[in-house]
Amino acid sequence: MNIYLDLEGEIDPLIAGLKGSPDKVSKATKRALGKLAKFAERNVLREVSRQVGVTAKLIKELGRVRATLKKATNRDTGEYELVVWLGIFDIPAHKLGTPRQTRAGVRTGKHFWQGAFLFQPVNAPKAMVFKRAANWKHRQQRSRKSGRLMWIGLPIEKQSLPIYQQAETALANMEPLLLERFSTLLQQELNYAFNIESR
Repeated sequence: MNIYLDLEGEIDPLIAGLKGSPDKVSKATKRALGKLAKFAERNVLREVSRQVGVTAKLIKELGRVRATLKKATNRDTGEYELVVWLGIFDIPAHKLGTPRQTRAGVRTGKHFWQGAFLFQPVNAPKAMVFKRAANWKHRQQRSRKSGRLMWIGLPIEKQSLPIYQQAETALANMEPLLLERFSTLLQQELNYAFNIESR
């Protein structure tokens, strides 16, 4: 999921009277954009964390938020674009905290998975949280470890936390804030370039 911000509408009024100093304007704009990318990434992380109910640290470790800047290829969209990318795949339950089995299910951090159990697939480094599907039945399956036939309730489904709706809300909430922040940053950088840096 991406949001694209057309920044030309924010730039034009601020640099309208500064056309005679393109180098200063260019440097100021570049610095403002760099600061905006860091601001965007940090604040989108916080907003997604708040909406989803998991730590910003976890979302960052999973690489779910990235902000990049680029010159727009389509003239109709403006000269500059800020692209905020947000990964919206469900977060696996075992990533949400140390899984703890209880009689009623599995707890991972603040989340509880009713009727779930811990199971470590052969190709997995640690146990994950699974739950039997609604249409499960006892079936015979050969163990990959021992080779023995076992009766297992199948199918089972890996449990995960859906974040699409929360992510969509988070990005919608952040868009006006990012535009406002860019206008502030550009004013600051233009002031620095013309009144302080040039001294």
